[in-house]
Amino acid sequence: MTFKEMGLSDAVLRALEEAGFSEPTPIQEQVIPLQIGHNDVIGQAQTGTGKTAAFGIPLIERLLPRQRDDGKHTTDALILTPTRELASQVSEELRKIGLYKSLSVVTIYGGVSIEQQVRTLRRRTNIIVGTPGRVLDHLSRGTIDLSGVRHFILDEADEMLDMGFIEDIQTIMQGLPKKRQILLFSATMSPEIDRIAAKYMSKHSTVSVSRSNILVPRISQWLHKVKSWERFEGLCRILSSHQPELALIFCQTKRDVDELYRQLHERGYKAEALHGDYSQNQRDQVMQKFRNNELDLLIATDLAARGIDSKLDMVVNYNVPENPETYVHRIGRTGRAGREGLAITFVSPEDYRQLYAIEKLIKTPLQYRNLPTREELKSHRQNFLQTRIGDGIKDVESADYVELAAKLLENGSPIELLAATLRVAGDALSPQISVDRQHELNSENTGAEYGMVRFFLSGGRTIGLMAGDVVKSVTHYTKIPGVEVGKITLQDDFSFVEVPETRARHLLENLPSFHFRGSKINVKPARAREKVARFRDLRYNNNQRSRRPQRRYSNG
Repeated sequence: MTFKEMGLSDAVLRALEEAGFSEPTPIQEQVIPLQIGHNDVIGQAQTGTGKTAAFGIPLIERLLPRQRDDGKHTTDALILTPTRELASQVSEELRKIGLYKSLSVVTIYGGVSIEQQVRTLRRRTNIIVGTPGRVLDHLSRGTIDLSGVRHFILDEADEMLDMGFIEDIQTIMQGLPKKRQILLFSATMSPEIDRIAAKYMSKHSTVSVSRSNILVPRISQWLHKVKSWERFEGLCRILSSHQPELALIFCQTKRDVDELYRQLHERGYKAEALHGDYSQNQRDQVMQKFRNNELDLLIATDLAARGIDSKLDMVVNYNVPENPETYVHRIGRTGRAGREGLAITFVSPEDYRQLYAIEKLIKTPLQYRNLPTREELKSHRQNFLQTRIGDGIKDVESADYVELAAKLLENGSPIELLAATLRVAGDALSPQISVDRQHELNSENTGAEYGMVRFFLSGGRTIGLMAGDVVKSVTHYTKIPGVEVGKITLQDDFSFVEVPETRARHLLENLPSFHFRGSKINVKPARAREKVARFRDLRYNNNQRSRRPQRRYSNG
């Protein structure tokens, strides 16, 4: 069934076409006819299935612009969402669908001036989209009148109940007129949702998108096996390889968000963070940058990321979510409106239990991929520069640099100058691609595990040095957490210790040496194995040459 076959008006069809809606999703095919037919509906659907348009299209279709202000602060429709970001997203989508119908959509939520919202609500209002707490504030002030509400919609009801809004929701629903249509959308069903439906809904229809249809086929889902201390370097390699225009990175905790933001910011990425401790003004500033494509990366917790899906071409699970449903919510933010999407998940051994639950839910095994190698990143960097230079040749502004090029050619050969220019240009054009140049400490053949840097210690078992002593010294002098200290190898006269690449420079600067039981132990980066082998061979040959000939004795 197409949108036209649903009997939608030309104004709505035109807006849908301009907004990029080509054909209805399964949830839209089922909900739109029911809603137009005045039925109460319960829709069970995940993020990414098109549920906002499922209730938004028939709602816009049925409403007409208000011709006059009745002075009672009434509205035709009220939509409740769990978060401010989701309220903004729903409002934006409704405005797109109603572009040619001149409907008034007002968004209200906490953290901003309520007086400004009061002034907006005094005008003719067709649809109010808001969070439960702020809607209650306006009801208590008398700035919202529910007597005219003909359509009431709960979006992501399970999230609202989990956040403790059950009493607020019931208080609001008790003020609705008897003649109204109620739609309830939820990813999961619970006894609380069943009780709300039984108490407030009339002979409702239930629509459920089967779990096999949960995920958008255009989303590629890749797994990368890493140890916990390898995540950041793995992430940098993924970002350098794919160069996403807009990516959302999920972390489990606020602390994780802040730490990852700090690391990415130091590497030169255009990144911002978002979690529950941010003020509304801070959140608005971050979201404005995000919508204006002033960011490449947004790092957020699940709750703070509610409602964010602005043309994302990549979603990264920096940590595997505990709840498999959360995984579906996360990756459903990419691959929308016919676009290709990519979901990256970093998996450590301790995550295998959650991974099994996710694969069981989506009924398909996820694809394991190797992280890009340094050679692949180097090739990608060169291809990137070649493309940009090819585009620059066609740019008329390049003529401004002809004189400078001529001066440079006076100081060296063309090939040397071009190579130097490419190196400098590569750093300037894309600090992300050049990130691998910051890893001089991590020689490829030191024996270190992936993502780690190996350090040589000039003391070992002979002086009583134990693995615990090494960890204690590293954590004491560098403040590197003990859990991040990697493999320790003890020999008689020397030892090795590994730390994450992100900590290597810090260790080198803060722990050149330490004392243990009266002995000074020097710390320096381990040499590549082939260099060590050449040194040993040289020492062995010198010893052979300096060794005196053995006297031979005969039996006679």
